[in-house]
Amino acid sequence: MPKAASSAQENRLNPRYTEAPLRTSSKTLRVAGTWTGPVRTELTVRDFSFVSDQPVVRGGSDQGPAPMEYLIGGVSSCIAVAVEQLAHRRALPLTDISTYTLARQDTRGLAGQADVQPYFYVYRLQLVVETSEQDSSVLTDFAQWAEHICPAINLLRDAHIDLEVAWAFVHKNSHGLAEALANRAWGYEVDGDASHGDLIFEVLNADATPDLVEMGS
Repeated sequence: MPKAASSAQENRLNPRYTEAPLRTSSKTLRVAGTWTGPVRTELTVRDFSFVSDQPVVRGGSDQGPAPMEYLIGGVSSCIAVAVEQLAHRRALPLTDISTYTLARQDTRGLAGQADVQPYFYVYRLQLVVETSEQDSSVLTDFAQWAEHICPAINLLRDAHIDLEVAWAFVHKNSHGLAEALANRAWGYEVDGDASHGDLIFEVLNADATPDLVEMGS
């Protein structure tokens, strides 16, 4: 890419933010991939190696998560990091974080069977955050800023995905609560207790702008 084009790319302002990226504040991420068989890729990141594959029914050997499953995992871990770091900066008492994701992808896009968005078109990320903080205004502002600074959340928001980021702040988290809340929201069968009697506060799409709220309605 010509240097001028690269500079233009780096100076581009996202309309949802007030400042453009700076090269002097940036880092470069590197990942190497090697195709090793039908729909199977070996990936290397720094000193770590892992495999991306597909289920047998899609022509793979099921030796690792599929590419879009890795993407979902990246989003989940990214928001957890954002929550942890923001809680530390704000001295918000934080004792546990759990997430669960439901996402729908029309497989006709990748298969070339329809001119349809090939990645997720609807996506629910459920977070359960265990904290002793009870002020709803504090928790709403916390959720809004965690979404605002999370790189992965914003990639989804800018990709025309009907995204739901659902927050449940609780006194005491329980195993499977995030999964139960996500399944209940989408009308799936719920395993475990989704009553979350220790609930402090819930908020949905804390950082969504009016146009994003309208798209998700």
